[in-house]
Parts: sequence; structure tokens; C-alpha cells
Amino acid sequence: MRSADAELADAFFVSAVATLLLIRIGLEATGYPRLAGGGLHIAHVLWGGLGMLVALGLLLLFLSPFTRLLAAIVGGAGFGAFIDELGKFVTADNDYFFQPTAALVYVFFAVMFLAVRQIRRFRRLSPRESLVNAIELAESLVAGELSETDRTRALELLADADASDPLVSALRERFRAAARLSRPSVVQRIGATAGDRYSRVAGSRWFRRAIAGLFILQGAAFVVSLAYALVVIGGTLIGVEEARAELEQANGGNGVTSWIQILSGFIAGVFIVRGLLALRRSRLHAYRAFELAVLVDLLLAQPFAFLTTGFGAAADVFIDLALLAALRFMQTQERWMGDAAESRSGVILAAQGATNLGGDR
Repeated sequence: MRSADAELADAFFVSAVATLLLIRIGLEATGYPRLAGGGLHIAHVLWGGLGMLVALGLLLLFLSPFTRLLAAIVGGAGFGAFIDELGKFVTADNDYFFQPTAALVYVFFAVMFLAVRQIRRFRRLSPRESLVNAIELAESLVAGELSETDRTRALELLADADASDPLVSALRERFRAAARLSRPSVVQRIGATAGDRYSRVAGSRWFRRAIAGLFILQGAAFVVSLAYALVVIGGTLIGVEEARAELEQANGGNGVTSWIQILSGFIAGVFIVRGLLALRRSRLHAYRAFELAVLVDLLLAQPFAFLTTGFGAAADVFIDLALLAALRFMQTQERWMGDAAESRSGVILAAQGATNLGGDR
């Protein structure tokens, strides 16, 4: 049985990544202090284990949706503290500063995120899974803590459940009668406010133009870089020494890593140019191509950036994630506008048909 609540996994990932980065930044700022005297050292992997234990206890002892969210946040923080010390457990000398640790952690989070995403999306929730998730939301109904958001979600789940099951009709009646039993929680109100503001900003014309302008600049830079690379490669092939030296310098002394980063940059650039060519014809197709370019950078280029520069590459990842969120929102908005246009066209055609029938009579 899969959960319909994607917020729990998202909360876990955000909490884990935030904790890991806060630990790294805090230790760097304070000079890596010890939390115990003498010959003792309380490694933060132990605090991570404690956080995961607390999360497990919350899940075993309590039933409310808030408790599950709290467990996801606390467990994510514990996991972030745990995975931060990965370098100590993959090296013979317990080297916390083992440089490939950042790349290993990044790849681990990326693979885990993709696995969770695939589990969510490989097929729609079955009617039975929809009913079970609606029953989970009934906990808040019984406790008198049902928000309007949860009520709407429960009714949507019941609409996908098997209507012949007597539980479906009974739960639907209870949820419909439970309108506005309680005000949204503080967290829900903050989330709704932030979501509304983000929607207004991301849905504005200037924001779409800014995103398009950013990719236009990247596309232009890619075309110029590609032309320069072709000139350098051509010069190398015909024996120009300056071109050979330039190619070796671009290679950076690490053949495999550098070539993979160059290849990923080329693939991302192709997607950007493809999106720019589609921009006038279909914004939806253009945004999808831009999204693929960002995903290529996230999943192919950034692991090697972490390998060479360590956790300093995190800033580029956050920029990519912000672009990815904006592009997905813009795609959703384009689909919504397309559906609305089709609906209006259908109404107009139906009205014209009725008018023509009236005229024929």
C-alpha cells in the first residue's frame, strides 16, 4: 500500500539536506570543536542515530498526521547528521574530510529521491490504495482536527476508490458533513500563504520572461562555447600546438571526470537550444526541454562537481532545484491554460451548433 501523502518524503529530504549543510557550515565556522573533554569525542553520527530513534518512537507510539510529519522532519535531521560522517566509515584512517564524500552523499540522495519518485509514479493509486489513504485521513476526522485541505483530499481519494465498497459511501458522507470542522494549522496556513505568493510570482509574465531570458543567455553561451570547442579540436587535429595546449588545459588533468562534465554540458546545451527553438511554437514543449537540461546538470554534471570541489558545489544545486521547481510550476500552468482554452472552444462550438440547428429550423 503506497501513501498518497508526498509531503512526508519531501519533508524528510529537505530536513536531511538542511541538517547536513548546517552541520558542515557550523563546524567550518567554529573550527571543528569537540563536544566532550579529555579523550572523548561525541561524534554527531550518534546524534543522528538519536534523531532517527526519536522518529521511530513517534511513529510507533502516536497516530496523528502531525506526528508523522514531525517524525519525517526529526528522522530526516537524524539521517542528515548520520550521512555527514560517511567519510569516516569508507576510509581506513576515519577521514572526515575525505574529498569524495560530498559526491557520494550527493549521489546517494539523488538515487534515493529518484527511487521514491519512481515508486510514487510508476502507476496511479489503485482503488484499494485510495480507500486506505482516505481511511488514514479519517483519523483527523474522528479527532476533530480535519482541515479543509484534508477534507478535499479525502473526497478526491474516495472518488478514485471502488464505489461498490460500502465504506466508500459511508466515508464520503462523513467527510462531506465535516466541512470546516477546524481551522488549518499554523504550518498549513504558512504553507498556503507561501504557496499563494509563489504562484502569483511564478505565474506573472515578467517571471516567465526572466526564465526565458536566462535560458536564452545559456543557449547563446553554449553556441559560442561549442563553436570555440570545434575550433580548438580542429586545430588539435591538424597539429596546432596552441590548440593542443588549450585542450589539455580544458581537460583539467582528470580525463574521465572532465570529459563527463563536458558531455553533460553538451547534452544540456542541446536541450536548451531545442527549447529555445520551440519557445514561440509551444511554451509547454520549451519548458519541458529546459527541465531536461536542468535534470542533466543535476544528475550527470553535479556529482562530478561535488567530487572535485566538495560541498562548495551545493550552491549550484540549489539554483538548479529552484529552476526545476519554477519550470514544473510553469508547465502545470501551461497545461491548465490549454485545458481551459479547449473547454472554451468546446462551449463555443456547441453554441454555434445549437445556433445553426435553430437557423435550419
